[in-house]
Amino acid sequence: MRPQSALLSHLLRRLSSFAQEGVCAVSVRKFAVTAMLAGSGIAVLALVVAIGAARVSAQIRTYTPPKTAAPGADWTKRIEEILPPGVESRAEATARIAAYKPDPVKYPVPRTLWDGKPDFSGVYWPDATITPPPVPLESLYRPEAREYREGGGAAAGLIDWRGIDTPNYHCWPPSPVNGSMGGTVQLVSAPGYLLLLNEGGSNFRIIPIVGENGPQPSASRKPSFQGSSVGHWEGDTLVVEVTNFNGKPWLGNAQPPNRLPQTSSNAMRIVERWSRPDAQIFEYRVVVEDPKMLTAPWTGSADRRGILPYDTVQESLCFLDPELDARHREFAAEQAKKRGAVR
Repeated sequence: MRPQSALLSHLLRRLSSFAQEGVCAVSVRKFAVTAMLAGSGIAVLALVVAIGAARVSAQIRTYTPPKTAAPGADWTKRIEEILPPGVESRAEATARIAAYKPDPVKYPVPRTLWDGKPDFSGVYWPDATITPPPVPLESLYRPEAREYREGGGAAAGLIDWRGIDTPNYHCWPPSPVNGSMGGTVQLVSAPGYLLLLNEGGSNFRIIPIVGENGPQPSASRKPSFQGSSVGHWEGDTLVVEVTNFNGKPWLGNAQPPNRLPQTSSNAMRIVERWSRPDAQIFEYRVVVEDPKMLTAPWTGSADRRGILPYDTVQESLCFLDPELDARHREFAAEQAKKRGAVR
């Protein structure tokens, strides 16, 4: 073997071992320079191989598969277990918001330039209950409304509530007793208006705010899922009256077999109270009247949402999926058959 060939063979073996052992790129390049001094005929080749070996070494990383929770575990716990360190889960964020103590000195309430009222503008998540309802909504339903509720109310023939089907699967807006707010929401304060943008489903509300002697919005609008809203200020609290519902919304989902769908009627009237204790949160309270469904007005929970460091919600569309709907119906039929077999 010629001396240069023997040297080349030796260099290649050494460079190969460097790549396998993860030797740093600097050491590899030093070795290539030594080879250049030893024999210019093979130095260029040695340098090219050295650079390649350095790149291979830089790309070698230990792969750790993502952690998974035990099958059948509670979904909130599963999410918490697979989240990267330092990332807050929804359950953790909800607990933090619920326990939060407003501090208007440290976080002054932002105010609008046009009237000095609280500025609700911001992106908020998640929602947390700070005071539960005095009585369950279910306790106020009229007995004579039972047959209507058993059929699913206005969703009769569309939503099979005895299985896992809910209005969510049909792209209905969130319940009006929650302000028609889904997950992440954006509020925008504007002169004479409060705008509500939902990230989930991309539905929205436009709430006109009238003065004491200001013109009232038109009452001729078509009834809708979210109704027609009119707001006015009582001090720093925005009070919103919502009427003109189409009678379709469910106020709460069914919980078979113990609870029927919590249906509503076109006589429903809702009064909301929006407030901003400090710059970190807003709070929402609601009273629901529906003389066709309820024996008395119902006071809902007091809820709050925490502000996020974002300037807008993301696009999140809702599409009806016939295949998914068919699977829900098949599941409901199987569950009904099992219940019949148990009896």
